Amino acid sequence: MADFCFVTPRLATGAAVSSSTDVDQLAAAGITLVIDCREEFDDARLLASHPAMGYVWNGIADDGESKPDSWFAKGIEAALGEIAKPRRKVYCHCNAGINRGPSMAYAVMRALGFSSSDAEECIRAVRPHVGLVYQADADRAVVNLGYT
Repeated sequence: MADFCFVTPRLATGAAVSSSTDVDQLAAAGITLVIDCREEFDDARLLASHPAMGYVWNGIADDGESKPDSWFAKGIEAALGEIAKPRRKVYCHCNAGINRGPSMAYAVMRALGFSSSDAEECIRAVRPHVGLVYQADADRAVVNLGYT
């Protein structure tokens, strides 16, 4: 069963997509774009069964090291482009849904105008176990990229 949660009506975050059943569940939930933040795996093959679902591989190591603005830029730009279209939904994920995926969803929310505290609160309300290790990097990136 897919491990994902909507943090806004059109933005979700969570853990790895690991089977065709997971992809079917994402499609049933209305997800139209998957942003995979895992360096260690690429979802492209799994998502081939749903060619209408967009996919961005934005892999990076979950090593606790600072993440560059360019990593956030790729995910934010893809997510905002998708969310700008009616009835579209985005899923930002990593392996366990604790650091990279939620941090990218947080960055997207900040780029959408959420305050730091509101974005964090929305994510922790549905995924209380998140680490958001890259939250400070996301805050820096949205400023440097001109979103705030």
